[in-house]
Amino acid sequence: MLKSIKRLACALLIAVFIVGSVSATSAEAALSRPGSLRFVQWNNTAFSSATIAWKSVPGAAAYQVRCVWTDGSHNVGGYVGAGYNGVRINNMNYKHVYVTNVRAVQANSRGQITGYSPWSNTVIITPWPKNVSAKLTSSKGTNVKFNWNIIYGSSGYNIFMSTNPYGKWYWNLSTATKATATSGTVKSFRGSKLKKYQNYYVRVITRRKRFGVFCTVPEPYKSYYQYKFYIYTTYR
Repeated sequence: MLKSIKRLACALLIAVFIVGSVSATSAEAALSRPGSLRFVQWNNTAFSSATIAWKSVPGAAAYQVRCVWTDGSHNVGGYVGAGYNGVRINNMNYKHVYVTNVRAVQANSRGQITGYSPWSNTVIITPWPKNVSAKLTSSKGTNVKFNWNIIYGSSGYNIFMSTNPYGKWYWNLSTATKATATSGTVKSFRGSKLKKYQNYYVRVITRRKRFGVFCTVPEPYKSYYQYKFYIYTTYR
């Protein structure tokens, strides 16, 4: 049975973000797969909405977006019209890594779907932990233990620190390469013990390994951080 573009319109994905142009060709010709699928940005710091984009496919009647957890479940994708080459994906779970692909939809002159292109390249969308907490490991020391929410499908976490969120960030530690490694203790900053009455800014960055290589995991914006602290002395 043929599905129609009109029927798919009620399952339309999210708000369209990037406008593209497509050339008119025969709907019966084989469609090439969408090229250069890429992550554009996080749309919020809740890690529940992200934007992706791709190269338009001449002759496409629409596009199907698949955005699923790493086990292939919980698809938050859908369909968008042929006039667009980017979408804003909403309703994402901030505790999960997502695997994303796009394919072009082929239709005949009556608007009935007759086929699909191959799936595009794969883009991995990886949130950072948004719930980060910390405490001193002792009342007299300056070591700080951090805890954060799990990111399912990840390969561990890195902690970076800075004294200026608009400046340079410095790697501090890496956890074990598993999603459940959701804590780490910071003992120093740039080779020295943590100072009292110094503002420290903290990023806990999710690690994601693909084909044996760690992938880039973009932040929501350049000065973003999840935690800020300074250590002080209490007098009695």
